Amino acid sequence: MFTKSRVSLKVAIIILIVLTLGAICLIWGNYKSTQKEIDSLSQGFDKIIGKVIKEKVLYKINEGNGKIISSQMVISEGSTVFSLLGELSQKENFKLETKEYKEMGILVESIDGVKNGTDNNYWQYWINNELPMVAADKKEVKKGDKIEWKFAPAEF
Repeated sequence: MFTKSRVSLKVAIIILIVLTLGAICLIWGNYKSTQKEIDSLSQGFDKIIGKVIKEKVLYKINEGNGKIISSQMVISEGSTVFSLLGELSQKENFKLETKEYKEMGILVESIDGVKNGTDNNYWQYWINNELPMVAADKKEVKKGDKIEWKFAPAEF
């Protein structure tokens, strides 16, 4: 009877080891499957986030005194440098002064109380590091553009 008990104990241990290994394999398989799903979802989110970022423009206002206002802005068809400036002035609660010239368009005279001509500096806007030679209300923006208003000596 003593040997039968030992055999039963050995069988029980073997069964326990087999069950444990089976459980580990089952858990590992579920883990790998779940990890693949997480990776797939993560890649999908990355694509969505990348698309959203590309549908925006980076808009920056550099007052030349260390103060910079910066924002990612969603654009719609027909958005101009000036229309986005108006949206940003409402969002950030700063005053905007302009003057309209029939032939040329709208000239920005003051942003956030900083007026053209102060210390011989003037408001100029740049798109993707280029200075356009057209009024801000005439310049449409595209997805991914980087727009910056600079208060600096005139470049023209």
